[in-house]
Amino acid sequence: MGFVISTSKIVFALALGFLALNCFTGFESNAQLLPLEEVRTLETISTKLHNTLWNISRSSCQNGGSGFYRYFTDNILSNVTCNCSFANNTCHVTNIELKGLNLTGVIPDEFGNLTHLEEIDLTRNYINGSIPASLSRAPLRILSLLGNRLSGSIPTAIGDFTMLRELVLEDNQFDGPLPQSLGKLTDLERLNFLPDFILDVIPSFCEQLYRDNTRIIGKSKEIS
Repeated sequence: MGFVISTSKIVFALALGFLALNCFTGFESNAQLLPLEEVRTLETISTKLHNTLWNISRSSCQNGGSGFYRYFTDNILSNVTCNCSFANNTCHVTNIELKGLNLTGVIPDEFGNLTHLEEIDLTRNYINGSIPASLSRAPLRILSLLGNRLSGSIPTAIGDFTMLRELVLEDNQFDGPLPQSLGKLTDLERLNFLPDFILDVIPSFCEQLYRDNTRIIGKSKEIS
């Protein structure tokens, strides 16, 4: 003996399923999500810096970026700021702060893949190597690498970071002369040298930056 289902019950079940699907779709369309390529970029950055604090997914920017935020003190914290005002509630990462977290490794090239990234703050970690030229692909306004183990010369490519307003490099292990290309950073408002550079004579390009209202700080001399 087979079961007989009335037409009205079938219609009701289909309508209920359609309503549930619409609700789910509506929820998805209102969600603030990171593009998949940014998720993969953040995963790579986190892995290369041995950062274990991030909970990375497409929805990590929701609730004020709670998937990224960890606060210990003002000098020890993880914070990622997102802008979710783009079409279809798409989010993009604009600021990354990883301060005082004992991170190691080199600065990942993948930072340059974040097309809306305006700030990188890696203050007081154990990051070594140099400053990768690939960072110039991001529209960086603030780059703070204070208190790490970066070494070698400051790369000439620093002049390609044309939107920089703050560049903080002190307390690392850089050597060699300051690159002339620093003079190309015409939007710079703050430039912190490192103790390795003792400036008895201010290079001409620094003098020009000073005339353009850049605050320049070195080990033994401050121009303000």
